[in-house]
Order: sequence, then structure tokens, then C-alpha cells
Amino acid sequence: MECWTVLQLPEDADERTIKRTYARLLKSCRPDDDAAGFQRLREAYEEALAYARWRADAEEEQESVQAPVAEAAYGNLNDLAELMNISQVRPALFETPAPDPAQALLDGLNAHNLDHRWAQALQQGCTDAFQAGLLRHCFEAPGERSAIARWAVQHLEWLTPWQQVAMTPWQHEALTGELLQDYRRTLQERLEQKAEREFVTQLTHYNNQPWLRVFDLQQQWQRIILHLLHDTTWSVPLFERVCQAFGWDDQKGVFPEPAWMWRELVSRCEQESFYTHLQEKAQDPRRTSADALAARLLLTPMTATQHKRMIDGFGENEWNACQHLAETLTWRYPQLVERLPRTDLFFWRKYVPRPIYTQVFIRLWALFALGLGLSIAHAKPDRMDGMSLVIFMLMAFVPAAVGFRVTQLWASMSSTYRVLDVWLSEYLIPKRLNPNDYWLVIRHGVPQLVMLGACGLMLGVLGMVTYAGMVLINLLHKKRIGHMSVKFSQGYPWLNGLHWAFWSPLQAVFLVVMVALIVAAQHYLPQVPWTHFDLPKR
Repeated sequence: MECWTVLQLPEDADERTIKRTYARLLKSCRPDDDAAGFQRLREAYEEALAYARWRADAEEEQESVQAPVAEAAYGNLNDLAELMNISQVRPALFETPAPDPAQALLDGLNAHNLDHRWAQALQQGCTDAFQAGLLRHCFEAPGERSAIARWAVQHLEWLTPWQQVAMTPWQHEALTGELLQDYRRTLQERLEQKAEREFVTQLTHYNNQPWLRVFDLQQQWQRIILHLLHDTTWSVPLFERVCQAFGWDDQKGVFPEPAWMWRELVSRCEQESFYTHLQEKAQDPRRTSADALAARLLLTPMTATQHKRMIDGFGENEWNACQHLAETLTWRYPQLVERLPRTDLFFWRKYVPRPIYTQVFIRLWALFALGLGLSIAHAKPDRMDGMSLVIFMLMAFVPAAVGFRVTQLWASMSSTYRVLDVWLSEYLIPKRLNPNDYWLVIRHGVPQLVMLGACGLMLGVLGMVTYAGMVLINLLHKKRIGHMSVKFSQGYPWLNGLHWAFWSPLQAVFLVVMVALIVAAQHYLPQVPWTHFDLPKR
């Protein structure tokens, strides 16, 4: 058989010889240095051990079969001798059995006197019997099993290939499971107490134990540590020390199983490193870069006044850094959001200066063109023709340009009261109408009131109702008619403000109905001041 060649033993070697030879060969064939050689040696050892045990069992069975026959023959000879013996029968002498020194050492054994009892066993030469009794005691007293096993693996080389006591597979598995779970509980207590230095020291002590260097047990131990890290909290330096202790390296593809759990731990490590780096930037007042200011804005609890004081000096780079950091936290590290002072990572947008875009001018022009057209058509219907309509539309550019410029000035002026504006907006505007805190009471409310008054001057009460209804539908109904293509936006920038992608279908229907109602009121009820205001006559 090949196993005898690997172990360099004859085929009639007994179990004890096999174990001693395996322990001797194992010293020159470590699993860390030669994994394949260790595997061949381990398989040969198990095969030879199984064959030796089978041979021993067969010999015992043969002896048990032959014993009754010998006893029967011997019994017949004795009977014949008794018939022929005429000498006086004398009683046999009673011999007192010698006391078992190993059993005496096991009486009263506990975790505190193990060293003393083992020293006595060495002196009395009963170490094998003492170890066998100690193994039985582990399973007769389960409460002391863990303490005895910890002592035995350190002093008697239990659970290693060169142990002297014979264990069944069940006993071996029970002791290893007990020790591994005991080690895990100890390490978990260190993590719960935030004693990471003691955790690393204890883990190093466990890893240096000979029985945990066996390949199969080493793999099982690594899986236990992997599950422990997955179920607890720790710092990035501790994870790096654990990886060094076991030789884990994600770049080299050396990591424990299961792989999905390892990937989660690596992601957690990256997340914790990212958060620690952010905290360092946020807590260091000497850093004034854009990303450091963005980290300070999102990670530091501040009042609205402190926010304004900080962002007054922000430029485009700082706002871009805030946008990038908020998007990174939202999409890549969503677990970190719970640790931040605000769960809304885009709260700072309400403080960002908002420019007045060209679309505002286009909409102002459309509003004044419609209002002036309806009012002049009602006042002088006989002069309305195509040329007059074009002139009225061109005339609407003047109030639109004035309104656009005033809006720009007002946006700059209202930024002075930005903190008060944000507070009033959060207090007065329902969250349903303003989910992103885009609308501000002072900045947007005043221009809307001015436009409402302008519509009243041009078209009376119905004009004010038309404008107010269009604004309310825009706020309440989020569905839009369609989408504006990039080609159209770039080719016709001055028409963007009138594109149907910005309008709700209800707004289009409402506008048509109100224009028809205004025309009907002007034609059939000119005396009722629904479409105009009568100034008092002197």
C-alpha cells in the first residue's frame, strides 16, 4: 500500500508507531510550507491508522472466538484431574489488587490543580493512564471540559497529530468545537468592550497554539473569525491587523470563505476609511479646500445662521464639491447617512444663489403679450389686424425686459435675508408643495405678488385668477406633457421657456378655458368689472 511507503513503515506497524512516525514527519512537512506534501502525508496517516485499527479489531474478534473453545478444553482436563487427584484440597490465597495511581490522581481533579496532578503523574510514571482518565473526565464533567481542554492543548499537545491520548472522531470534534466557541466568546467580549488592542493580542496568542496550525482547524478558525467580524463593529486598523495575522490579501485573492461575507467586510472597511477621512477633514479648521469645506458642511451640526456664515464665501468649486460628496454618500455609502446630522444630504441647495435664467424672460414676454393683446383687442376691436397683433407682441418685450431685470435685482437683494427666508419657507409652505425646499417665501413670493397685480391691471379679476391657477397647478400637478430634446434646447434656447415639457396638461386646458371665459366676459358683460378695473372718476 502506498501509505506505508509515504510513512516509511512496515505493514504490521501498530497504531502508536504510526502516530509517532507521523508526528516526526510532520515537523519537516508543515502545511504552510508544502500544502500538497502535507495533504499526502495526512491522507497516508489516516489510511494507515484506519488499517491498523481494523487489524487490531480483527485480532480481538479472533481471540474472542477462540477463547471459549480453549476454556472448554481446559475445563474437561480440570475435571479429569480432579477425579484423579486424591490430595487434600486447599483454599486459594486471596490477593489484594494493587491501587491505580492514575485514578487516585483523577479523584478531586479540577482546573486549579491540573499542573500539580500532572507533575505527580510524571513522577509516578502513569502519564498515559492519566491522560486517558483526563479525557474521560472531560465528558463526565461537561462544566469543566473547556478549562481542561484549554490546559491540555497547551501542556499535553491535545488535538494535534502528535498527541499521546487516543481520541475517537466524535471526541475530537466535541473538544475542538468547545474550544473554538470559547475562543470566539472571549474575542467577542473584547470587541464589545472596545478593547481592540487586547483583541489583537488574544487573537495572536490563539493563532500561535499548535493545534490551530493544523490545516483543517486553521480553515475552520478563520471562518469563525470572519463571521465574528461580520456580526460586530470594529475599526479599520483592527481589520488590517486581523488580515495580517491570517495573511488575507484581497488583491492576491487570498481570503476566507464565504466570499460574499468577505466582500461585505471589504466594503465596510472602505466605507469606514472613507468616513474617517471625511471626519479628519471636517474637524481640521486649517483645511480650506473645497472638499474639506463640503465635508465640514455635511458632517458638522450647525444652525441656519452658521450655515449662511459658512457658505457666504462659497464659489462654484465649493458647490460642486458639495454636490459630489452628497451624491457619493447617497449612492455609494448609504449606511453612513444615519450618522450625519441631517439625513437630507442636499439641504444646502436652498442656500445656493440661484441665477435668473432666460426662460423667465420668455415667460414674462408671453404673459404680457397675452394680457396686452386681450386687453387692447377688447378696447379697440376695429383696429385689430395682423400687423397690429405683431406690434402688440413686440410691445410686450418692453415690460418683459423690465420685469426680467427687476427680478434679477430682487434675487440679489433677497439673498441678504436667506436664513430668514428659509425659516419662513419651512414654516409657511406645506412640505407637499415644497418637498425639496426650492420655493422661498421672500425670494419667490414677492415677485409672484407683483405679477399677480400686473395681471389684475391688464385683465382684472379673471386675469388674477388665471395667473394664480396656473401657478397652483404647476405646484400641485407634477405630470408634464412631454420631454424636451437636447437638440431643440441647444438649437432654440430662446424658446425653452415655452416648451410644453415645462407645463402640465391641466395648465394647458385651464389656460384655454380662462382665455375663452375672459373673451366671453369682455364681449357679453363689458359693464361687469371682471376683466378690468374702473378707476374712480374725479
